Amino acid sequence: MKKNILVFLIFPMIIIVMTYPLLFNFTTCIPGFFSTDEPYGSMWSFWRIKYSFLNRLSLKRTDLIAYPFGMDLYASGFISYLWLFWTHLLSIFTNNYVITWNIQIILNLFLSTIISYFLILYLTKSILAGLLGGIIFSLCPYQFVRIWQHLGLTYNQWLPLILLSAILLKEKLTDKKNTFLFFISFFFLLSFDWSIMYLGIISLFCFLVYVLFYHWRLKFFKKRELVISDFRFFGKVFISIVLIFIILFPQFLWAIKNRLSINKINFTPSAFSHYARPFDDLFTQSAKPLSYLLPPVVHPVFGKFTEQFVGSQLYGVSFTEHTLYLGWVPLILAFVAVRRWRRERKLRGQSPSGTVPCENFYIGFFIFLTMVAWLFSQPPWWKFGPIKIFMPSFFMYKILPMFRAYCRFGIVVMLAISVLAGFGLKFILERFKTQKTKLVITALFCGLVLFEFRNWPPYKVIEVSRVPEVYYWLKEQPGDFAIAEYPLDADSPNEMYKFYQTKHKKKIINGTIPGTYAHKVAQEIRRLSEPKTAGILKWMGVKYVLVHRDGYLQTELIEEIEELSKIPHNPGLKLIKTFPAEDCPQKDIMCVKKTGPIDVYELVAAQAIEPAARK
Repeated sequence: MKKNILVFLIFPMIIIVMTYPLLFNFTTCIPGFFSTDEPYGSMWSFWRIKYSFLNRLSLKRTDLIAYPFGMDLYASGFISYLWLFWTHLLSIFTNNYVITWNIQIILNLFLSTIISYFLILYLTKSILAGLLGGIIFSLCPYQFVRIWQHLGLTYNQWLPLILLSAILLKEKLTDKKNTFLFFISFFFLLSFDWSIMYLGIISLFCFLVYVLFYHWRLKFFKKRELVISDFRFFGKVFISIVLIFIILFPQFLWAIKNRLSINKINFTPSAFSHYARPFDDLFTQSAKPLSYLLPPVVHPVFGKFTEQFVGSQLYGVSFTEHTLYLGWVPLILAFVAVRRWRRERKLRGQSPSGTVPCENFYIGFFIFLTMVAWLFSQPPWWKFGPIKIFMPSFFMYKILPMFRAYCRFGIVVMLAISVLAGFGLKFILERFKTQKTKLVITALFCGLVLFEFRNWPPYKVIEVSRVPEVYYWLKEQPGDFAIAEYPLDADSPNEMYKFYQTKHKKKIINGTIPGTYAHKVAQEIRRLSEPKTAGILKWMGVKYVLVHRDGYLQTELIEEIEELSKIPHNPGLKLIKTFPAEDCPQKDIMCVKKTGPIDVYELVAAQAIEPAARK
């Protein structure tokens, strides 16, 4: 127990180092880098929850964005009630949305290390193997690109938990605690992110299939009591799954209804649909040959080498989705385990009692899981001339077209490799007698893994406590009015516009979602230079229009540059103030304060014009 407590202290220390300087800027910075603005939408959501709670506004519907039409925030997709409760609880009772974000990031990293540690500890009976395996799984590059972009995909702790609980249930079937643990584990798996749920269910299914064929091949007609034990195991798993689906059925109801409805209408899959994504996305968001083998682009030593492959068919187009690096040290250790397994599997066999974990069985399973998860992460087919070899994603899309990023199965591959690497380290340590030598060797491997997974300098945090000065000026303007920010986000929501609202607290017409009335109107007013646009904005209750010059100039499109030059000539707009470009206060830390020049126009249109989209 004392050794486990020591491990509990080591893991937080490593997390602090690997996320430096996040802990020392916990209320002002979030983990992040240059690739995305998605975290700002989540932080806006946390702010909106608390703002609505304090001002007695609806927690379900808001007109703070997409004004004056507003939107129903929870009607379009899968919403977990437990996730909803957790985020609302944190949002309301923490001091600000930055803390709400960071608590989840750090907690999820810690739980990933602890739960994967216990999984590997149970299988290997080695604390040192568990320590290394926990580091490999929880601090791999995949985990970091997720904490920089997708909060929901940081809840990877449920993957080792569901496997650990299933293994414990199989090994100690009569223990009611294990039955309860499996029930709770599966409940958690289905109660957070949609993709984590999918990955976990496939992983659990692989375990059940492996148990079925492995055990029955060995025991059928030989040891009937063990066959009966397997039936009881499958029965308990089945009953638990059915009960949980019954309990959680309401949260799946909208998803089921919408999924069934797309078969009855002429529906076009899109990136904004929660129920059918474009089939082509399965190719762009699948693993490529080098995705698992090359260090991440953010590695301070080897990142430049990998960067030259980004965008190619060998690596993939995305900095985040294709960062699947497994690490050469974990792969070598996993190879040691596989080699030992192949040499001794015939000698080991199954333990006589059927209750003691068998290395032969579990190493075999995680090799099987590695292969299955790797195949799931591939594009819909491999093509060799006229020959197509179809992969699992091709068939799964026909059943579940809402999933498109099959490269995310890379974290399941990483989990399996971390377990195999734990076994590999255990086999290496068995060659040494003294505990001191074993500690030194483990420390060496841990150090090598942490070097492979290192992602700074530069620091991967973003300072979010200060925004451009225009928003502080806007906050001081009296009256209840709306604003519009241009270039208008008429194609997809601009998460930064929503995030800035957390400071100025004025309603915005931005943030519309395709398929809504608000979005149709946005299409009509995307050209600010047109006099009609000023009239429609007046009808919508807009008082000020903020024009981000860089938003027009950085596109390098001639029509956008011409649009910027025409805006001052719109008679319905009056330029009242220009805020100069700003930079980050600290050169070594990114920030949201950095911006180009922003022009503020007052709406002076003589007549309000109702948009045609509303008629």
